[in-house]
Formats: sequence, C-alpha cells, structure tokens
Amino acid sequence: MTDRAESPQWIELARADDPRDVVHRAVACLAQGGVAGLATETLYGFAASALATAAAARVRTLRAPEPDRPLTLLLHGPEEISDWVPGMSRLARRMATRLWPGPATFVFSQGLTGGLYEELPEPARAIIAPGARVALRCPADSMVREVLRLLPAPVVISAAISTEHPLPTTAQALRQHRALDLVVDTGPTRFARPATIVRFEGEGYTLERTGALSDAEVALGASTVIVFVCTGNTCRSPMAEAICKTVLARRLGCKVDELESRGYVILSAGVAASPGAPAAGHAVEVVRGRGGSLEQHRSRRMHSSLALQADWIFAMTADHHRLLLEQIPHVESRTLLLDAGGRDVEDPYGCDRPTYEATADIIESMIKRRLDEIGLP
Repeated sequence: MTDRAESPQWIELARADDPRDVVHRAVACLAQGGVAGLATETLYGFAASALATAAAARVRTLRAPEPDRPLTLLLHGPEEISDWVPGMSRLARRMATRLWPGPATFVFSQGLTGGLYEELPEPARAIIAPGARVALRCPADSMVREVLRLLPAPVVISAAISTEHPLPTTAQALRQHRALDLVVDTGPTRFARPATIVRFEGEGYTLERTGALSDAEVALGASTVIVFVCTGNTCRSPMAEAICKTVLARRLGCKVDELESRGYVILSAGVAASPGAPAAGHAVEVVRGRGGSLEQHRSRRMHSSLALQADWIFAMTADHHRLLLEQIPHVESRTLLLDAGGRDVEDPYGCDRPTYEATADIIESMIKRRLDEIGLP
C-alpha cells in the first residue's frame, strides 16, 4: 500500500452496517502491505503482514520504547505454537493450551529450528525477531481473530505504547500516528493493560512483565493438573482427589493448602455428575481420618475444557475410561485407568464405613504407584 493518505482511514465498528465489511477492509489493508491500527483485548497496536517487510519495518519504527523487543506474531490458535517452536518444552505447550486465547505473549529464543520462523524472509526476521527472539500470542479479541482467519499470512503487532502518552486503551490514542493506513475503532479494550510477557528457556519460564494476567494466573497455567474421574463425583473420585493431595503434601514436605503454590492442582469430576452435590458422608469421614478434607467438596461434571487443562486424567473403572474418551477423544494420550494393573475401583456407594476404608486403601496404593510412574514426587 504505497498511496497512503496523510491521515489514516478511520472505521468505527459500532457504526458499520456490516461488521464483516470492516474485517475485509482490515484484511485488504494488511494484504496490500499496509499498517493498520487494531485492538486486541489488551491495547491498541500497529499491525502488519509479517511477509510485507516494509510494513513490518514501519511497525518497528512506530514502536517508541524497547526498540529491541521482538514484534509479536499473532496465531490463530494454541495448536499453531508447535509450527513456530517445534522444540518447545512441555511446559510451554501446557501453558499455551491453558492461557490462550488470551492476554499472554510467549517469548522464545530456543526450540526454533525447523519452525516457521526460519521460513520468514531474512530481512523480515531481522525486523520481527531481533536477536532470534520470537514473540507469539493467540489473542482472544473476536475482530482480530477474524482478520487472522482470513489473511493468508502471519500478522505482527506491536502495542502503541509511548513514554509520552497514556496506555492506548481506545482508538483515540492512534490519532497522533499519521503513518497508519487504517484504524479500526472497536471501543475500549477489555483489559486496558498490556499483555503479560512470559519468556521460556529450557524447561522453565520467567515472567518478563506482569500485565493483564497476574503472576498467580500464570503460575496456575504452569501447574501440573491431575483429575480423577468416576460417575457422580461424590465417592471414589473425591476420595482420590483428597488422598492424592495428602500423599503429595507428605512427599513435598508441605501442607495440603500449599500444593498450588508448589505447582500442583488436584481435582476430580464425574462423567455423569449432577453439579453441586456434597461428598458421601463416609467418604468425608474416611478422608478426614487420613488428614484430608472433603467438607467443602461439591461435585462437578467432567467437560472438555477441564480435560484440556489436565496433564493426567485417572479413571476409576474401564467404563469411566471408555465413556470419557467417547465424549472427549482428544485426551486419550493423557487418560489412564487409575489401577496400573487394569482393575476397576468398585463403587462403595451405599456401603458401610469399613467398605469405604478398604476402598480408600486401594485408591491410595494405586495413586502412589501412578505418581511414581509419571515421575511426580
């Protein structure tokens, strides 16, 4: 886009007859080598096609502070991260699944070999990723996601942050930038804060900047999540959840309520649960006698979003395992029968306390073996 007007085209989404036309105009601007002012859920920024080197260079020039920081490449979905960083850690993959789409930017300087970064033209690489540091983000904003869906090229963006002006939480902050070709005004941004920046090195991560996501939210995204599954989530799986917490706490030398700060989240659910039911009385008593607690437990139904968060899912019986995979087949690699020997954990519902005690003994033994097998403390 070479015949740029002195002032950018200005489109207010709220006044548009058809929002799809706004999306198409933004796509056309980027496809023709233009620079567009677009909003994510965090801030307004300067966007360009990653394959339009001149446009990416303009975005780099427009960025006032931190000129050496990489421009952010926007992805359609979390699954695309492996196309850019084939050698990423399991932690990075886990956090992408949990924090995206959302206001988090991931920065990589390792694991890029064989990825799409190497396919960018050399001049574009130097502009977008100085020092071979690649920044990736999967935004949640619906307008930007539609642009990404229709544009046959990666998009780079840089927040219009300036040391001389307030955070660009509305399109008005872009009026000073006459180098833009198009501005799409979608109203105030949802978070009105910059994206949180997470840098990955080796098997760990460093929080480079706290933004729209808090330190605690990032830490939760990095945690190891284990989910136990039975039918109604009132007997076996809640007992397994509570027993696993006490076993892990003993191994780590901490209190049960400190597990999350140590990076472990233990949950339970039922394939046919009625949400909100308390744990069975004998289950509460048996767990209490083992140092755990089910007083505040309320049943939840197993659903796909919870399954996606889980690193490991342990089913009480072969039927639970089968039903779970019928409902959510893409978690097969992370779903196991709790008993490594293939036995079912029989349902103690309606039985006496000694039966619950025996069931708890069986569950604890199985949990210890599984924790050893998957390499947890």
